[in-house]
Amino acid sequence: MDNDDNNKKLLSAAEFYNNTARKLLATERGLHAETLITSVARMAGTLMYINFDFDKNIKPGTTVLSEHANLHGPKLMELMFVTLRQLGHKVTEENLNKDYASSKFSQLNFQESCQRLAPFFIKYCEVAPLSFRDAALGAAIATGILVHDCREVLAVENGAALAVYGFVEGTKTAPYP
Repeated sequence: MDNDDNNKKLLSAAEFYNNTARKLLATERGLHAETLITSVARMAGTLMYINFDFDKNIKPGTTVLSEHANLHGPKLMELMFVTLRQLGHKVTEENLNKDYASSKFSQLNFQESCQRLAPFFIKYCEVAPLSFRDAALGAAIATGILVHDCREVLAVENGAALAVYGFVEGTKTAPYP
């Protein structure tokens, strides 16, 4: 597959993940920006974690530190920053609001995010077909788009910090089935 075809696959995945998360995370009061961004970032990390092919018997929710996460997790962050730059934002790791690099702003915990989104995100991988690594990259693009789209209610520096936290949490936590 050439680079152009791969980019189209990633953008299609990003669009699917963006739209799916908006539908699945909406409440009677609408969408909560912090929950939306954190949840999609967690799923990007989780999809990358699945790509690492760790022992499936690791208890869900267990922190798993690995060189894989240290190597591939930052790729998610960088892809989000590239997406944000393409959308006109000058946000980098250096100017993130570090106070937002936390799960405390999300209305869902890691397990709840996985339970709501993983079945649909993973099914997309099967149907597309898309590798878990590419799916993770698509979800990182979707995260950048969500940070951009939520900028009216959540500063980009805050949303990007939430996303970075979600990427780290996802790449270093055994997922829930």
